[in-house]
Amino acid sequence: MSKRTIFTTITPLPAGITRESVLETLHSHVEMIDLNPLVIERHPIKAPSKCTPEEYHAIWYEMTDKVQYLPGGLYSGKVKYSGCFHDLRNGLQTHVYAPLGLDIKGKWSVGGSLPHEPKEPVEMGLGVPKDGLYLREDVDMRCKIGTTTFVKKTLKKAHATLVDRLMEKAHLVERDLHNNRLSERGSILSYYSSSGPSSPGFPPSAPPPGPERYSRQDVNSLPNGWSSYQSLEYPQPSPPYTHSDFQKVNPYNPDPRYSYQTYKPAELPPQPTPAPPAIHSDIQELDSISSQRYR
Repeated sequence: MSKRTIFTTITPLPAGITRESVLETLHSHVEMIDLNPLVIERHPIKAPSKCTPEEYHAIWYEMTDKVQYLPGGLYSGKVKYSGCFHDLRNGLQTHVYAPLGLDIKGKWSVGGSLPHEPKEPVEMGLGVPKDGLYLREDVDMRCKIGTTTFVKKTLKKAHATLVDRLMEKAHLVERDLHNNRLSERGSILSYYSSSGPSSPGFPPSAPPPGPERYSRQDVNSLPNGWSSYQSLEYPQPSPPYTHSDFQKVNPYNPDPRYSYQTYKPAELPPQPTPAPPAIHSDIQELDSISSQRYR
């Protein structure tokens, strides 16, 4: 006959440990297995036939524990079992199938809030800290009645060591990140301090714009027509552009501006002189009548 046991363990996280560093370890399944002091061997396997459809797509391992049945190492043994791992947004979910009907469902999660984050309401009756982050482990275990006490005691002791190792690893991660930030910051400051002042928009190693760049040029290397390097200090006009230069560049397309042909407007054909408008015959007759009447 099996008995169901449910318990929760809350472990406050020290200041300086971030949520990301703890989640990084929880989502590293091999590391979580190796942090357990009972595990002496592990390797990945396919999902067994007894798993649920949801657990079929999880990540499965077969593990071997070395269990001390009597204190002082008087009697110990090895237990081989299988388990799956499923990552959550704020933690990890596990399910272990062990011999003698032992079935353990676990859930690891990171809760709490940092000083710059809004505080969330805490669950009562579990001793959850009101400030800072904490690691929570929820265990739902089923085993035979005669082995419940031993299994629970062994599991809590092993997981306490696992949590201590996890926090120590998180301390090391945060220390390395902090040292890397300081080294990068120091290298940037040393780079700018060794480069000296520079004008905005120009790199420290670039020479300043202006005639100083030409002060050391060799006079012999100057183009024809330049008497000395001092003439480079000020912009000079471009040489005149002649028709011969254009012919050298475009021999088959002479510049019309320098054509030897004079421009003449097109001559139009002669137009006939328009005849005066003809007077209507009726108007001429009326004029003759009126002139006869007034004679």
